[in-house]
Amino acid sequence: MLGTTGVVGASSLLGEGANVVLNSSLDDSLAGWGVNPGAHLERVAGRHGGGGRISQTQRDHWTIALNDSRNSVSSAAAGSTYRAEAWVRGRAGQRVSLRLMEYRGSTLKGQQSDGATLPDGDWHRLTVAYRARESGSSLDLNVVAHDLPRGQGVDVDDVRLTAPSPSTATSPDGSAGPSSPTSPTGASNGTSNGASNGAASSQASDSAADTASGAGSRRSEAAVTAPPNPTAPARPSASPSRAPSSAAPAGQAAGRSGWRLVWADEFSGSGVDPSRWKVEDHSTYGDGNNELACLMNRPENLSVSSGVLHLIAREESTPITCNSSDSRFPNGRRYTSAHLTTKGKAEWTYGRFEVRAKLPTAAGTTKGLWPAFWLRPTAGGTGELDVLEAIGTDGSGSEHTKVHQTIWYDYSGTHRQQPATVTVPNGLPSAGFHTYAAEWEPGEIRWYIDDVLTYTRNRSTTPWIDEAFAKPFYLRLNLAIGGGWPGAPTGATEFPASYDVDHVRVYQR
Repeated sequence: MLGTTGVVGASSLLGEGANVVLNSSLDDSLAGWGVNPGAHLERVAGRHGGGGRISQTQRDHWTIALNDSRNSVSSAAAGSTYRAEAWVRGRAGQRVSLRLMEYRGSTLKGQQSDGATLPDGDWHRLTVAYRARESGSSLDLNVVAHDLPRGQGVDVDDVRLTAPSPSTATSPDGSAGPSSPTSPTGASNGTSNGASNGAASSQASDSAADTASGAGSRRSEAAVTAPPNPTAPARPSASPSRAPSSAAPAGQAAGRSGWRLVWADEFSGSGVDPSRWKVEDHSTYGDGNNELACLMNRPENLSVSSGVLHLIAREESTPITCNSSDSRFPNGRRYTSAHLTTKGKAEWTYGRFEVRAKLPTAAGTTKGLWPAFWLRPTAGGTGELDVLEAIGTDGSGSEHTKVHQTIWYDYSGTHRQQPATVTVPNGLPSAGFHTYAAEWEPGEIRWYIDDVLTYTRNRSTTPWIDEAFAKPFYLRLNLAIGGGWPGAPTGATEFPASYDVDHVRVYQR
């Protein structure tokens, strides 16, 4: 890949190719541009009459991105070099980068991101060049404001992306080839951007930003989010008949290229299988997060019916005494819920970990609920892999459309957690079943929703990944209530609330 770097004060000299960016000057409107949910985009005075400002008021520091909501290059030519530039303005010391990412469908093929720390509050030019790897892929263009302080913004104007002319395009072997078809309207951002902002844009986080984070809450922040992906592959429908609720024999075909199913629970029995799961009972696990529920192993909180596991959060009419040493609620707890693990039953080093579930996160009626599917090391210590987390809402904002995918080194801030917040691509997570998965391999972890790649961490983005993730881990499946992140339930929260799980599967190479 080619890359050019720097803040440049000269006028644009990108070559003879036509600028294919829709509404590149942002003079009259913000059409064709978007930001991750929770960030803000508005028009401001630009270099030539108008521009856009990306800003945030959500967190003390947050990496956000301006995104071409319809890809400017819809069908690239392998071996051709595409050049982009953007004029940016922000406070001195703010780091800003310009990024091109190549997608074939929902698969990230490569990216180039170059930028600099702004020396002052004047306008400066960012440039980047990227050589396409595959013909027919699309290119996603972002301006990224790294670790942007709360209340601050970065102004963007005069964005350009030029494609090579037919006479200058080359194939990967250097021979002449046709240039990529491009269009000012571009391709729908549904296919590539739905994955890119989750899978790649979070890679905009600087390794230098791995400062210690507060340990008061296990979940504290999110990275750049992905917009909906209406053209993503449809999820497989549930089979009318279910496999027996037993561990799959080693070597059984997975139905996924390169993976073998090694463990599964299809929940086809009448209850939770104790050979697979340890169920928390009269447990205050979660108090470290200030959670509110007593975790129970009883039908009111945990049941199986019609091939689906139900983890049920309840508000009790009479407080439940959780255990004899419950110092937080010695007179009993108002809420109960369920938490299962495979600790002592099954563990794995590397693999694909998958859950198909319907989440209790509907807008307006689920505040305080916190479903999750995650992994922890069997021997304790460093490492946590969150395949799926979501929080209920009071109806404001767009949190009910999202899930969170995160890795942790530890809870004391040795390295900052690396999270992504992703809009579920094929409908609301509370409206139907979706498949959430993480593929964990040496030096890399990839997250998927309905087989759409949404997030990636590797040795380049996460130097500590092998230190934390090269040992046996076990599964946790739970529905928490309250805590520092989701907050407490309100009068509008509807109980009982069910986290419904169709299957849990583990694959290995």
